[in-house]
Amino acid sequence: MPGWELIGEAEKEELLKIFTESDGVLFAHGFNDKRSNIFRVREFEKRVKEKLDIDYCLACTSGTMAQYIAMKAMGIGPGDEVITQSFTFVATVESILALGATPVIVDIDETYNMDYKELENVITKNTKLIVPVHMLGNQCRMNEIMKIARQYKIPVLEDACEALGGELDGKMLGTIGDVGVFSLDFGKTITTGEGGLIVTNDPALEKYSREFHDHGHESNKKVPRGNDTRTIPGLNFRISEMQGAVGLAQIEKLDFIVQKNRKNKKKLKEGIIGQNKIKFRTIVDEDGDLADTLIFALNDKLLCQKFLKHYSELGYSTKNIPEAYDWHFAGKWNHMFTNVPRYKNTWQTEWKKSDDLLSRSISIPILVNSSDDYISKHIDDINSIISTL
Repeated sequence: MPGWELIGEAEKEELLKIFTESDGVLFAHGFNDKRSNIFRVREFEKRVKEKLDIDYCLACTSGTMAQYIAMKAMGIGPGDEVITQSFTFVATVESILALGATPVIVDIDETYNMDYKELENVITKNTKLIVPVHMLGNQCRMNEIMKIARQYKIPVLEDACEALGGELDGKMLGTIGDVGVFSLDFGKTITTGEGGLIVTNDPALEKYSREFHDHGHESNKKVPRGNDTRTIPGLNFRISEMQGAVGLAQIEKLDFIVQKNRKNKKKLKEGIIGQNKIKFRTIVDEDGDLADTLIFALNDKLLCQKFLKHYSELGYSTKNIPEAYDWHFAGKWNHMFTNVPRYKNTWQTEWKKSDDLLSRSISIPILVNSSDDYISKHIDDINSIISTL
């Protein structure tokens, strides 16, 4: 976790190059001579493709819009059902609703991700997409999910917004399904302030997404941009050269961030005792864990509340659970589900299994810049709290 910890001279230098090498052109398109034919957003996309070993990458304004664009490119619309999970950021369901589709929500299992055993039970003739979410850097059980998806011939969009740099069986998260999306906001593994990525090996999906995010521009090299060809209407979800410049500096730090995450998490986890009182989150592939957070559940909600009280008194904070629980659990989203016929009268009683697990869980952020002394003190403080429970 996260790229903002390492923002510094490299990002500053890349930003200054826009003015020293490209005459201040901030737009990601055109002005070829003025910018000395340097296109930083396109170069950033290329670096991401290389890092993830995938054919196509499109940078856009946010992870939310990456989801929206990708779903639209996959033909999702009114009458379609899209299956996702109860523990996710609100954006996953917002994107489904923005396309007029119906969200179908399944519980999570001990990975804190989609319970594949429930997935098959909610598939209908109207199911047009499955969206597993690699929450807080841990892998979904993609082998099982993909097997079900292929059996029913349903495409898969991996919401890897919080998982850039994570792997499963040696394959980068976001590249296992038909399309993957990432967020580049200020709290993510690498950041451009705001931003998102769509990655795929499907040329048709990439073509539609790239044109749609740029007002329908086909970027036809045979004609000037002002005379560009077009076949579909679109909207503007472009990012600027400033974001591309920061992205170029940040992508070079990705491997270091992941390595430090794993080192710091391993030390923290191995130092915690009192295992009879807590249960760590199940990690599908320890070697590929992004290690963005350390999550564990206590035996009941009361113990969790006691832990949190002491933990916060010592000056520590959590990540998503429970500090941003209302924004990451479907059972809190009355502002959306009261308008969804499927859940209009039941959303308050749905996903009890997820709520039980999440409401007694603690998510500790793993910071790249944590010193060994800080981690040792953190371990001592956690152990001291657990001993009193």
